[in-house]
Amino acid sequence: MNNIKNIEDYLLDYISPDDALLFEANMILNSELANDVKHQENTYAVIRQYGRQKIKAEIMAAQEKLIVAPEHQGFLQRIANLFKKD
Repeated sequence: MNNIKNIEDYLLDYISPDDALLFEANMILNSELANDVKHQENTYAVIRQYGRQKIKAEIMAAQEKLIVAPEHQGFLQRIANLFKKD
């Protein structure tokens, strides 16, 4: 668990530059640590991608509601007028 905390602190820039340099040297000497760091980086990338997809889906759902709901037609028209060329 301590290793995970150290990796997280390194990846999220929670440690000083001097400590980061020591951590990087430790990764060079310890291939298992380097592999753990790569796995943690990949995990963060997957989480970010999932979050982006989730937000995009929520935005699309809200947009669909706005488009079909009759009570929002006036709002949609005002937005369209903002982008209308004169």
